[in-house]
Order: sequence, then C-alpha cells, then structure tokens
Amino acid sequence: MKRLFLIALLSAAALTSFATVPHRSKVPDIPGYITLKGDFHIHTNFSDGHVWPVTRVDEADYDGLDFIAITDHIETHHQHMIKDFGANATRNSAYEMAAKQAKKYGIMVIHGAELTRGARLFPGHFNTHFITDGDAVNQVAEAHNGKYGDDEVKQEEAAIISGLTEAKKQGAFVTWNHPDWEQQAPNETKWWPIHTQLLNKGLIDGIEIYNSFIGYDPEAFHWAIEKDLTITTGTDAHKPMFQWVDYEKGEYRPMTLVFAKERSLNGIREALDEHRTVALAEGCVYGKEEWIKPLLEACVEISGIKFSEKKMTCKVRNLSTIPIKLAKAPGSEQVVYARGVNLNENEEISFSVNGIDSRKPWNTYEFDINFYVTNWLTDADTPLKISYHVSVPAKYRKN
Repeated sequence: MKRLFLIALLSAAALTSFATVPHRSKVPDIPGYITLKGDFHIHTNFSDGHVWPVTRVDEADYDGLDFIAITDHIETHHQHMIKDFGANATRNSAYEMAAKQAKKYGIMVIHGAELTRGARLFPGHFNTHFITDGDAVNQVAEAHNGKYGDDEVKQEEAAIISGLTEAKKQGAFVTWNHPDWEQQAPNETKWWPIHTQLLNKGLIDGIEIYNSFIGYDPEAFHWAIEKDLTITTGTDAHKPMFQWVDYEKGEYRPMTLVFAKERSLNGIREALDEHRTVALAEGCVYGKEEWIKPLLEACVEISGIKFSEKKMTCKVRNLSTIPIKLAKAPGSEQVVYARGVNLNENEEISFSVNGIDSRKPWNTYEFDINFYVTNWLTDADTPLKISYHVSVPAKYRKN
C-alpha cells in the first residue's frame, strides 16, 4: 500500500512539473477603447513554417493574445503541404484549421497571406489581411511569370501590383513587411519607386516596424509617421514560438496593440483603417503620440501624495508588464527629483520631489515634473515626453 501511495505521489509530482503556466502580458485599456493584443505575421507548415496551424492558436492562448493572423507564403514553390506531402490543401487551409481551433479559446483569427515577390531584387513582401481567397491572389500574381523575358524587375513589379489589386478587391488590408530585411536591403533600408507607386494606388495601408528576424526598423517607423501608415509588428515565426521567445528569462512575445471599439474582427479592421495601433517588442513601445501617451497614462498609477514644507512624496505603480524607463527632461530645473527612474512590470516605487536645497522650504510653489520615456518612442529616436503639473498646497507656502 505504501509503495502504491508513493508511486501515485511521484506521478502527481511529475504531472505538476510538466504543467504549463500561461505567460500573458498585461496591458490596460485606454479611454474609449479596448486594447487588443495580437500578432499580424505568422507562418505554418502549409508554407515554409514548422508548426501546425492549431499549434499557432495554442501558442497565442499561452501568450494571452486576442488575435493572430495566419500569413503563409502563397507562391507555388512555398506550398509545402501540397508539394512535399500531396495534401488535399488550398492556400486557405491553414486559416481554416486555425479558425476552427481558435473557437476553443475565444481567439480571433485573421485570414491572411503573404505575397512574396521580388526575390533578391527589392523589398517585396506584403501581408494581405482580411482576404477571402489566397488562391485567387496568387493566381493573378503568377499570371505574370515569364511574360517579360529577362526583365525580372518588371515581372515582379507587375505581379505585386496585380496580386495586391486582387487582394484589395477582396477587402484586404495590406502591410509592407520587414523593409530592412538584409536579403532585399543589403546596405540600406530604402523606399523604392515601386513603393511610391503602390502607395499612390492605395495598395499599401500599413508597415511592419518590428520583425523578430531583424528587430526594430527605425526607417520603417519614421515612414509610418511621415506617410500616415498603420504600425504593425509580427514575429514572422516559422519555428515554434519557444524558439523565438525566451520564456525562462521572462521575455514576452512581440505584438501589435490595437485600440478597438469592440472585441471583434470588425473592431480590429476598423482600428487598423484608423491607424489606432502601436508596436510592443523587447520592452519598447513604438507609436504615434496620440496613442502611446494615453496608454502610458493608463499604465501608471500615482497614489499617496503627501506634502510637507520641504518635500512632496508619492507612490508610483506600473499597472502593466511593459517596462517604463524615465529620464529627467528639461523644464524642471527649479526642483530636484530622481533623474532616472525605472518602473519594471507590476512594480511600485516611492518618488519624492523637493526644492533646489532640500534643507530649506519650497522655493517655488508651481512646477512641472518632466520626463522622457526613453523606451516609448513617438518617431525614430524620439522618446515620448510626459509632464505632471504640481501646486504646493497653501498651508506649506510662505506668507
């Protein structure tokens, strides 16, 4: 009996040791909108990935995502489930499998595809989101194969224009992927004439400013701000997610934050069309000031404010899992406070402010506390600036 009890106990311990605990990032809503977390760029083994579509959904649940987009390459030579295994599959099968599995978790799946043209000629990878038929997008693109003799550039540009035009007919939202990928941008990240042509034709809506292969792309971020393109990020994961994200070190998966009016695919699409997105990757936030500023304000809680004749103290808490790194900014020269403050995820710190000479009463009764948020950027190399105005209560002012 004792031996049976010991075996049962060890078995239970073994099961416990293999139990998985979801590693979900915490990001608050902002006034008027729901903050949805997602990944706009994922591959499966239906193209050149190594993971089944249903597993991509399981990974998304583990990471606490609200949505994912299945964006397999749609070119014939990328269709490995057909080429390698003879599977009875279409360019829509991965999405269909993922969408079915996602109902189990309440995760939303966007029907997407990556149009991959240009080879080593120019940056020509585009995600088409919210399409209805990936086969049709590929068919019109590949209709240009071999049409132009040795003029490969003309062929690829024509294929891109035709493919994206078909995607748009299906209602697609189009994102230019990883403009700085070294295979297509070996020496510099460049905005090519083909991209101006696509933008003028209304065939580019957004731009990927972070990709797990390459990292943060400052040029793409600047173009998003300059040309009013929607900001997205994507893991571009081909292998299992644990090979991309070091969960043991507490890392979080890169994601796009979408500020939606409702938790639905329609809500995501409306937010994309209105540019209400920011990128979150490697502990940094990238986005337009109008969106990252209210997000920061939602992440920071200030409480327990107390004054004396010489000092102000308070508690500052980070309500999110996004780090907040602060550096004193100009405009606060009449008061003294910590020139550098780091608020790690879910951390609370004590914060104090005093006059120039901490031994003496206040020398100013109205002042601003100014910080640059060095890991929250509003443009390439431009940190968000925040300011808190303080009035010293009358009881602590000199008569």
